Amino acid sequence: MRNYKFSGNFLYYVRLIKRLQENMLKQAASSCGLDFPEADVLLFLRENPGFDTARDVAVYRGVSKGYVSKAVETLVKEGFLEVRPDKSDRRMQHLIIAEKAKKAAEALHDAQINFYAAVTAGLSDVELHGMLSAIEKCAANVQSAVENI
Repeated sequence: MRNYKFSGNFLYYVRLIKRLQENMLKQAASSCGLDFPEADVLLFLRENPGFDTARDVAVYRGVSKGYVSKAVETLVKEGFLEVRPDKSDRRMQHLIIAEKAKKAAEALHDAQINFYAAVTAGLSDVELHGMLSAIEKCAANVQSAVENI
């Protein structure tokens, strides 16, 4: 059995990273005139073009359907999102970033890039690659463990 020794509290660091990401996005959202949930949905759609339904946002962001529904409703009302029915399944609706929201989506993307830069500052390319590889493996382990509970 391995002896796990982390310098500090691992879960604390995870929460700290999440807090930094949320704070950086909240600042960008505010400058775009958006609340955090709307910015969260808009950024998700900008970063994940293949996942464009409210269900996708809820599942992959780990938020409630109500959280997504309210944000989508506001974004549609403000003209930031368009909703298009699926061609083969009319029950499914795709969320499309409207032209009016492109500038805000890019500002949120820039904030996300700045977050990544803050987290990885001082890492060499080799260290960054190793970290990302380790995170992917750990995420697969976590997903497998959750599915087996």
